[in-house]
Amino acid sequence: MSDEWIIDVLTDLKAYAVRNGLSVTADQLDDARLIAMTEIASASRQETEISRRHEKPVGRPCLYVAGGELA
Repeated sequence: MSDEWIIDVLTDLKAYAVRNGLSVTADQLDDARLIAMTEIASASRQETEISRRHEKPVGRPCLYVAGGELA
């Protein structure tokens, strides 16, 4: 399950706060939304870096030609 759902929840809460005159709460929720987006992006980059470390390294190309001789 993606972590993106939390961005939607924070956006909805901010909209509620704005509609009901809770300006300080709306500002704080906007900050929380930005922080959550940053953390999600950072975690995604870390997962990508970890998976790349476990990839099989690329081997050298084959230099043999027909007849079993080296090219």
